[in-house]
Amino acid sequence: MEDPKTVVKHEPRKSLIILFIMGVVSIVLGTIILLGPGSGPSGMGGGAGWVMIMVGVIAIVFYLFGRKSRRP
Repeated sequence: MEDPKTVVKHEPRKSLIILFIMGVVSIVLGTIILLGPGSGPSGMGGGAGWVMIMVGVIAIVFYLFGRKSRRP
């Protein structure tokens, strides 16, 4: 069984890595949705793309804030 102190020390780091990865994936998918070819005017698709890009940027800002607050 793992030592609880070790688990607590490494868990925030894993959460930050997952937050960063999900932010990047959200930005990439939002860009694909935004620039993807459509057969006509796709107002809803463009809006969804911008929302995903903004969510990705917010996730990366939270990642950077979390990294800064953990340094002594």
